[in-house]
Amino acid sequence: CDEQMAKTEFKKDELSDDIAKMTAKIDKAAAASAELKAEVQALQAELAALTKAQAEMDKLRMEEHEAFTEAKADLELGLTGVRKALGVLREYYGTGGAAAAAML
Repeated sequence: CDEQMAKTEFKKDELSDDIAKMTAKIDKAAAASAELKAEVQALQAELAALTKAQAEMDKLRMEEHEAFTEAKADLELGLTGVRKALGVLREYYGTGGAAAAAML
């Protein structure tokens, strides 16, 4: 009977050790899980901020593109006018200089 009690006590101690080890593993896993959940929340917040910033940048770029498109037509018209004016001036002063030289 004492032998059976010793075996039972030994088995009980082994199982208690196993329970303690498993409990420690569970606690460690729970702590890691909580830490990972906190990291996920922080990363989701950062992602939301980046998405918002990207949307604002896209909106700003679109507005700037529209302003450029409107201004481009006016600038091209102005450039065409300047080129025509330069052509007229070259023609006028080019022939005027030759006519003045011919008079001498």
